[in-house]
Amino acid sequence: MTRNLPDHHRLLLNALNNPASVVEYKIPDWELLLRLVRRVKLLGFLAAELERRDLLDKIPVRAANQLRSGLIRAKKLQQLAHWELNRIASALKDTPVPMIVLKGAAYALAKLPSAEGRYFVDLDIMVPKESLDQVEALLLKKGWRHRDISAYDERYYRAWSHEIPALIHRERETEIDIHHTIAPVTSRVKIDTRLLFDDAMTPSHTDYKILCPVDMVLHCAVNLFQNNELADDLRDLLDLHGSLAVFGNEDPGFWRKLIERANQLCLGKPLFYGIQFSRLVFQTPVPGNVENELNEKPSIFSRSIMHFLVPPALFPLHPDKPSKYARLARLLLYLRSHWIRMPLHLLLPHLTYKCYLMVVPGKTVAKELGK
Repeated sequence: MTRNLPDHHRLLLNALNNPASVVEYKIPDWELLLRLVRRVKLLGFLAAELERRDLLDKIPVRAANQLRSGLIRAKKLQQLAHWELNRIASALKDTPVPMIVLKGAAYALAKLPSAEGRYFVDLDIMVPKESLDQVEALLLKKGWRHRDISAYDERYYRAWSHEIPALIHRERETEIDIHHTIAPVTSRVKIDTRLLFDDAMTPSHTDYKILCPVDMVLHCAVNLFQNNELADDLRDLLDLHGSLAVFGNEDPGFWRKLIERANQLCLGKPLFYGIQFSRLVFQTPVPGNVENELNEKPSIFSRSIMHFLVPPALFPLHPDKPSKYARLARLLLYLRSHWIRMPLHLLLPHLTYKCYLMVVPGKTVAKELGK
């Protein structure tokens, strides 16, 4: 993999796969590396990896100071996220609604290595769809509020998305995303969410529920290759790598369970890509060609196209010399993400609206494109 990477991607990947190698980096290498890890939100993660290996005192002082600062910030954000989770649980304590913690907070509750030094910009939870109105009304009553959004965005979330508009606490200004499933309702993927709730687990050191290991991996794969556009999503692939490595090591039957669950939930395609690119980028220890046992797999043509598009999109653009090829890859994957999330009769008006936002002054295009 590294032989085919641009120099700045190789610089970043070597730091993530082999943190000890950074002690050999020169000042210009560090200046570029720090800009890159910030772009993909891995500054705190790299700091935690170097701190655990007692390497922060063996690198340039200015770089070490920035990494330590990033780690302090990450720990503070995690503290705020855990407090927010406590407040949400308190607000919902008198309701029988089951709640599952998702994404970064779930990785922290599961004590996965990828959670160390992670920046928490929001908190993700999932409740049954039939309980959404009840949970939303109760949280609004307890001090959370919605941001001001357009009528179009409101409809987008309520009718087409897998989550409702984000809630912000009036005092703490912390954000929570409330999901009712793990993929947009308009996508080709139809998930029986009841199975996720039925098999949710409670880590021994907490009262919160998280997805079971195989469902956590599948959710991460779905986020990457079904919900997202993959631009700068290297952190999410690192999450997937860490989950596969830990769960595969802890449970000898993990891989069999993962394949069976993916087949049950019809999530073979995103898992196939997840395993393929996790192995390609991070050398994830995956037994044999286990992904070939999936009932649903991408076509050979699709795999070939994704092989050329995904790596340059996942890695950050060079801050001074952005690649035109990487920009094209991101554009094509952006269009792909919409194609697989929405049927044509919804997709065409949706993209037309986004194009309209790009040419009309005063519209917040960046926010709109974040969906």
